[in-house]
Amino acid sequence: MLEYSDILRMLSSLVIVIVLIYSIYYAITKFGRGVLPGQKGIIQIIDLKYLGKNRGLAVVKANGRYYFVSFDEKNLSIIEKWEKLEGESSREENEKDSDST
Repeated sequence: MLEYSDILRMLSSLVIVIVLIYSIYYAITKFGRGVLPGQKGIIQIIDLKYLGKNRGLAVVKANGRYYFVSFDEKNLSIIEKWEKLEGESSREENEKDSDST
């Protein structure tokens, strides 16, 4: 049967492991910019469509500009560049309104 000291040791080990996992997650999200998917960084993939094996189209935001690119196994081609996407100003206003409430 488990004694009090064994239970205490097991719970303290569990707490240490949980704190360690949270610390690693915090360090990655704070200092490892772009390591985890979905994080906000300098480069963001807005939309991605595959056309076949290792071929597709993507809309990418990089350094505040938008690029429509095509890619395959060996090439990456910029098809078009934009300063803003259609409806972007209204989307930004909606995000600001939701952040302020």
